[in-house]
Amino acid sequence: MQLEQQTTAQTPKLIRSQVFNVTTITFLGQFASYAIISVFILFLTLPVVKDGLGMTESQAYEFMGVTQAMGYLMPFIGGMIIDRYLGIRRGITWGVSLLAIAYALVYVGSSYVHVFGTQAFILAYALVPVVNALVMSPSSALVSRIYKDDDVGSKSGMTYYYMAINVGSLIGIGLAPMLMNSHLGVMSVLALVVVGKALAAMNFIVKRKLYDNVVDNMDKSKMTLKRLIPVLAFLVIGYLVTYVTFLKPHLSTYLIGLGCTVGILLFCARTMMLKGVDRTKQLVAAFLILVAIVFFVLYNQMATTMVMFIKNNTDLKILGVKLEAAQFQMINPIIILAVGSLLPRFYRKFKGFTIPYQFSVGVILAGLAILVLWLGAESGYATGISSGNYVALSYLLITIAELFVSAVGLSMIGLYCHPRMIAFAMGAWYLASSMSNLISGQLGKLVAVAHGTDKLSSIHNYGDYFLNMSLVAFVTGVALWFVMRYLQNSLRNKGIAIV
Repeated sequence: MQLEQQTTAQTPKLIRSQVFNVTTITFLGQFASYAIISVFILFLTLPVVKDGLGMTESQAYEFMGVTQAMGYLMPFIGGMIIDRYLGIRRGITWGVSLLAIAYALVYVGSSYVHVFGTQAFILAYALVPVVNALVMSPSSALVSRIYKDDDVGSKSGMTYYYMAINVGSLIGIGLAPMLMNSHLGVMSVLALVVVGKALAAMNFIVKRKLYDNVVDNMDKSKMTLKRLIPVLAFLVIGYLVTYVTFLKPHLSTYLIGLGCTVGILLFCARTMMLKGVDRTKQLVAAFLILVAIVFFVLYNQMATTMVMFIKNNTDLKILGVKLEAAQFQMINPIIILAVGSLLPRFYRKFKGFTIPYQFSVGVILAGLAILVLWLGAESGYATGISSGNYVALSYLLITIAELFVSAVGLSMIGLYCHPRMIAFAMGAWYLASSMSNLISGQLGKLVAVAHGTDKLSSIHNYGDYFLNMSLVAFVTGVALWFVMRYLQNSLRNKGIAIV
C-alpha cells in the first residue's frame, strides 16, 4: 500500500519531466530545422564562392520541391518501421542520433562543394529525409502515450508540444538569416543546425529512461537481428532512392508525381468500395485531400517565391523596420502562437463552421494572401521595388489560412475515415502534401529570375505569377464553399452529420 501511494505521488512529477523532455527536444530540433528551412532557397542560389550551391533560381525551386516532397513521403514508411520493428522510444533515440550525424555530414559536404560540386552536398543531404522519418511522427505519439488515460492532460501536453515547435521555429527563423548575411556566412547556419540537432539527441538519450512506464515490450526488449534487418534495409534503400531523386530532380518530379497520383487514386477507389454512411463521409475526406493539394501549393510559396520576391523586389521593411529577406517568415510562428490558442473558443461558438467550410475559407484566405502580393508587385511597377508591408500582410493571411486547414487536416482523417482505413488515409494525406511540393517546385520555375534580369522585368513577372495563382485559389475556394454547402445540406437531410 505504501509503495502504491508513493508511485501515485510521483506520477505528476514524472509526467511533467517526460513532457518537459519531449518539448525540449522538439524545441531544439525545430529550432535547428527551421534555421535551415528559412534560408534554404537562398542557400541553394548563393554563389559557390560564398559557400552556397550556386544553383539558378529555376534549379533551386525544382530541387526544393523534390526535397520537400521526399520529406513527406519518408515519414509514412518510417512510422511503419517504428511500429513493427523499433518501438517509439528506440525509434526516436536512433532518429535523433542519426539526424545529428546526418547534419554534421551536411556541414562537411557543404564545405567541399567548391571542390566536388553539388554532389558533395547532395550525398549528405539525402540522409536527412530518411533518418528524420524516425523522429517526425513518434514525438507527438510519445506525448499521446504519456497522457494515455487523461484527455485533459493530453490537450495540455500537445499544447506544450505545439508551442515548442513554433517557439523553436520563431527563434531559428529570426537567427539564421542574420548569421547568413553576417561575416560568419552560411556555414555558421549549418553549424548552428548541427549544434541544435546534437543537443536534442543528447537530451533525449541521457533521459530516455524517463519513459520506461509508457513504452511497450518491443521497445524494452533487446534488438534482434530479425528486427534489425528491415530497419537497416529501410535506411539503406531509402537513402539510395533519396540520393538518386535529389541528383535528378527534374525526372524525379514526374516519377514521384506519378506515384503520388496512383496512391491517391487507389485511396479514392478503396473509398468507393465502402458502403452507406462510411463511404459518404470518407468521400468527403477524399475530396478535401484533393483540395489540400491546392492549399499547400499556395502555402509553400512562403518559403520559396515569397522569399525570393522579398529579396529581389522589396525594400525589406515592415512598418519601417528593416529585416533580412528570410526573416519575414517569423510572422508565421508569431501569428500561430498568438491566434492558435483562440481557435478552440472560436469553434465552440461557431459550431456550424465545419471542417469542409474551414478548408474552403483557408483556400480563399490563401488566395487573398497571394492577391496582396500582386497588389504589392503592381505598386512597384514604376520602380521595381515594392513595400515589404504587402508581403507581411500576405504572411499574416496565409498563416491564418494554415490554422484553418493544416491544423485540422490529420484530425479530419480520424473523424471522416473508416477505422480500418486510417493508415491508408493518412498516407493519402502525406501523398497530397508531397504532390503539392512537386507542383510548387515546377510553378516556381515560371517566376525564376535569371542572373542579370533587371528589377522592372522581374517585378512584372512576379505580378503576373501572383495574379494568376490568386485567381485559381479564389475560384477553387468559392466553388468549394458552395459544393460543401450543398453537400452538407443533402447529408443533413439524410441524417449524416459532418463536424
